[in-house]
Formats: sequence, structure tokens, C-alpha cells
Amino acid sequence: MTMTIDTARQLSARNFGEVRSAIRIIRRFERLRFRFAAAAAGICCLALAGYLLDLRMLYLPVEEGGGTHPLTALTALLLALGRCASNRRIEFALASLAAALLGLRGIELLWLETPMPVGQWLGMFTWDSAPRGETAMGFNSLGTFAAIALAILLGHRSALGMAAIVAAFGVCCTVIVAYSYALHPAFGGMSPITTLIALLLMLATVGRHIDPLALRLLLSDSAVSRLLRRQLLLALSGFWIGGLLLLQLHPAQWITAAPLFTTVMLVLAIAGLISTVAMLAGTENTRQRQQATLERLSVTDALTGLSNRWACDVFASRAIAAAQREGTGLAVVLIDIDRFKSVNDRYGHAAGDRLLCEVGHLLPRWLRRSDLAARWGGEEFLLILTTTRLTGAIALAERVRRCFEDRLSLPDGSMPVTASIAAPRC
Repeated sequence: MTMTIDTARQLSARNFGEVRSAIRIIRRFERLRFRFAAAAAGICCLALAGYLLDLRMLYLPVEEGGGTHPLTALTALLLALGRCASNRRIEFALASLAAALLGLRGIELLWLETPMPVGQWLGMFTWDSAPRGETAMGFNSLGTFAAIALAILLGHRSALGMAAIVAAFGVCCTVIVAYSYALHPAFGGMSPITTLIALLLMLATVGRHIDPLALRLLLSDSAVSRLLRRQLLLALSGFWIGGLLLLQLHPAQWITAAPLFTTVMLVLAIAGLISTVAMLAGTENTRQRQQATLERLSVTDALTGLSNRWACDVFASRAIAAAQREGTGLAVVLIDIDRFKSVNDRYGHAAGDRLLCEVGHLLPRWLRRSDLAARWGGEEFLLILTTTRLTGAIALAERVRRCFEDRLSLPDGSMPVTASIAAPRC
């Protein structure tokens, strides 16, 4: 059964509206990128000022949380200033300079005897009394800001740029989860200030690469989008709960608790599967109901509720084939309301429509389940009587004619409604 044109137009309009909403969200991110980048730049400046003025609370607010290294603050400041710049060349130059500093820091981490220890050089120009290990730029910070720099250097709507943003967000999520577990800062790999700066820079950059169609799929009200959001939430919750359970155990107890951990993960997986099946079943039921409604509308006359001409043609072809095959009778009764045009002209089309609706309610009462009543034309109705001979069709036609005269009248009640009825034999 094909979808009606009106329904297809409604779905197309809804999809187009969802895409437009996604584009508006992306444009809003692009407009807010200056605020996000300015906030990140302000935090970076405060961290650098903390080193210059020996104010530890500006770069190391929590002793147990680790601090922000000057190289980290300087690199993030370059990236933030690049996102604030309205000129693409300036943005590219600042991001390239930040990427160069990150490259030097990467060489320093991988090659301890490097002749260009950029992290140590920056530390020499500060009056920081904190040990270098508390504020050093580690691999997590290096990878996060390198991914953000790559996303800034790439062109718009780049899949690689979006992948870099997702990778940076994944590192920040790891840090946030580590802090939610109340772990030592070394497990997080980045200080709270560095994590906040990275998140602000990601918000300032994500609008550059996010795909409107992908965002529409994630935010849409369709069944697939709801299923995607639910599965994503269950997966993240499952991993977080599983990690929390493992941290509550001593390493010697892991073997004993492994069945419990496996059971919890299986229960979450089964819950997700059941949720998916339930949603798909609900979607399928809705689809079947909508399909049944469309099928009914496609074969029904909207005014009288009887079958329309297309349904009448299909039913007639099947009834004729069955009558020829089984040798049973088949009769057709054609009903034409007398002087119907004068009813419309004198009382208006609304009165004529009410008269047709009354005829549509009366005709099915005289038929069996195997028969069909259809609206053939404007005021013409057709009855198809299966396994019926000519005499039976004539008798039924006479009863219908008398019923019209007894129960139907003109809108002013001046006279009954009559009809011309013919019962040719098939």
C-alpha cells in the first residue's frame, strides 16, 4: 500500500523542519563561539597571572586536583584567541603556533634528553613554588589540545575534525569520570581548570564540524532517534556503574566478584535489548495502525463512509471471477437520487451533503457481509450483491426505494426523497 500524497508531504515537511532546527542549533553554536573562546582565554590568562604573581589558587585551586602548566595555559590561550579572531588567516596562524608548541612538548615527553625542553623553559620564567610534577602537561592534556588544534586547522564540516572533537571530549569524560570516582588526580590526567578550558574550546569549535543531518538524527523525535539516545544512555550508565563496582573491590577480590560484575553488565545489556525490542514493537504497531488507516481511507468515500469507485472496481472484478468460477448468481443495483441537483440549488450544498450521508447510513443495513455498497458518482450509488439472482436483486431494490420514501425527506420536510433504481443482471 503506497503512502498518500498528503501524508508524504507532511513527512517531508517535518523532516525539512527538523533539518532546519539542526542548522539553527549549529549556527547558534557558531555565534556563541566567541563567548566560549573568550571564557577559555580569560581562564588561561588567570592561570598565567597566577604563575607570574605567585598566586597558587589561580592555577592550582585544589591541592589534590593538580594544576595547569604554563605551557598548557599558553597553548589554550593561542587556540582561544584563534577562535575569537574573525580572520581565518589569523586563526590558522595562531592554531599552527599552538600545534608547534604541542609538537615540541610531545618530543619532550617521548625523548627525555631533548635539546628543546619547552615545558621546562616556560617554567623557568615563573615564580612557581609548586613541584613541576603537579602542573606538568601530560599526555592527556597534550592529546586533548592537539585534537582541538587539528579541528581548528581543518576546513568546515570535516569528518576528521568532528572525530578530533569527539576524541578530545572522550579524554575530558575520562577525567570527569575519574574525579566522580574520587580518584587521585594522576588517574584523571588533567587538572579541573585544564578540563574546563578544554570543554570551553570544544564548545567553541564543535559548530565548525558538526553535520546537520547527524545532529537531526540525534535530536529528532523519530523512533530511531529515541532508540539511539536510549541506547547511548544505557551504554554510558552501564560502563560507569561497572567501573564503580570494580573500584570498590580489592584486586584480590576481583576473581570472586567477576561473576557479579558480569551479571550486572548482562542485566544492563538485556535491559537495553528489551527496551529496544519494546520500542521497535511499539513503532511497528503504530506503523501497522497508520497503514490500516491509510488503506481504509484509500478505499472509502470521505463523505458517505461507503466504498469509493476504485474499491468498487476491485470488488466487482473479484466477484465476477468468483461467480464465473462457482456458477453462482451476481447482481448489481444502481441507485440514482431523483432531482438531487435541485436540492443543491434550492437548499445549498451542505443540505445535499447531509442527504448523501443519510443515504450512506441506510444502504449498508440492507446488505450482507459479502455484499458491497459504494458511491459510484455524485448522487449515484452502486450495490454489488454476490450469490444473488435477478429476482432477489429486484426485491431488494424495491425495499430500498420504499425505505428512502419512508425515512428520507427534503430539508424543509415538504416531500419525501425518491430514487430511480435499476437492477441489471450480471
